[in-house]
Amino acid sequence: MNICIPHRFLSTLILLVLCTQQTLAFTTGTDFNERTSNDSTEQLVIENNVQAPQLSNDYRAPYEMNLGAVFSEDEQTSLRLQDSVTSLISALLQGIISEDHFTKEEQSIHSFFYKALRNLGAATDQHQLAPLVLKSYSPDEGKTHLITIAFMKSKDQSIQIYRIIEFHAYPHDDKFLFKSPFEYNTRNLTTHQLGSVQYHLSKPFNISRAQEFVDFKDMFESLVDLPTTPLDYYCFETLDNLLRAHGIIYDCTKCNWLKEDLGFTDNNSRSFLTGKGDERYIFEYLVDFMADHCDDNADLYPPFVYGIATYFGDYGLSGDDMPTLKAQFRNKLIEDPNTNFLVEFQKGRKSSVNRHFSFYVISAFLCEEVVKKHGMQAMLKLAHSGRDGELFLNTLEKLLGVDRDGFHALIERLITT
Repeated sequence: MNICIPHRFLSTLILLVLCTQQTLAFTTGTDFNERTSNDSTEQLVIENNVQAPQLSNDYRAPYEMNLGAVFSEDEQTSLRLQDSVTSLISALLQGIISEDHFTKEEQSIHSFFYKALRNLGAATDQHQLAPLVLKSYSPDEGKTHLITIAFMKSKDQSIQIYRIIEFHAYPHDDKFLFKSPFEYNTRNLTTHQLGSVQYHLSKPFNISRAQEFVDFKDMFESLVDLPTTPLDYYCFETLDNLLRAHGIIYDCTKCNWLKEDLGFTDNNSRSFLTGKGDERYIFEYLVDFMADHCDDNADLYPPFVYGIATYFGDYGLSGDDMPTLKAQFRNKLIEDPNTNFLVEFQKGRKSSVNRHFSFYVISAFLCEEVVKKHGMQAMLKLAHSGRDGELFLNTLEKLLGVDRDGFHALIERLITT
């Protein structure tokens, strides 16, 4: 059953959203478990034989058209777009990402975009979604069309915006297929090739920061016995710019945080994207790289992986380096002399210092010490301590000769050196 929405009210609501700058306050912590999980519920739903609904004279499309919106001025093109959009929305509301609408190659290249689409079906479990086509226009004299659709939620007799997504429609046989508008939206970015990395930016290029990243990338690939591979690095100045480039104009689940935080890999690890405006954003790159490329990644201990990322790339959100982090933990001891760093470490996300998760930062201190005494391979060995860290303290004791009773004293020593 479709929800009838007063156009005058809805148009005003949409206008307010589009004219308001999104405020993005993010917490640190890519869901490392999702990156390495084989849980089929986390995968895109692919159905190869989804049949588009057959339109009849009394058929009502599963969406409304905004005032003044038309698919195309050409009648035949408009009818083909209408049929294709009807089939697309019907599938999305069932949580289906179908090859009837998106090619497999496109789904692989921009998996981030399709994760956002995947959850539209889940949203209908609790509240009826009411799609509204806001606009459709052609950027290339009718060859393709950019179509913006708002997905609204009805709750307690009110209308709330759930997502606003832009799709790039292009003709295929007798219908239209869809894709993320990422290529179109990033067509004017400047590119710079530096070693194995091609940078794409909308700001002046900081070559020294970029060279640090390239050198680190090549080093770490060699460490895990991988050949140096090409990487496209998309450096957006804000996370809002990153989302909009993909066609995610608004998403209520990403207003205050983003699961991928300020950077993530895509296109089967061939690209890295960040909304931090930094050519050297090692932190999130390394977390995803280890999840994707380390042998036996199911045994990786996430807190220590984040510690490695902090050691090499500074703390994700703040960018605080190791000396700064050590000073913060020294101040913590001064403020609360009864602090026990083993207890804080075991609290997980319930413990933080200066809004930095304690177990990530403590892991960074331990990583530095292990690398200094035993080298990088020992660091990787400690990282493979089990998903729940069941081997972590035992392996740490073998490497550094420190048991549980000596854990706090070790960290206290490390933050003073």
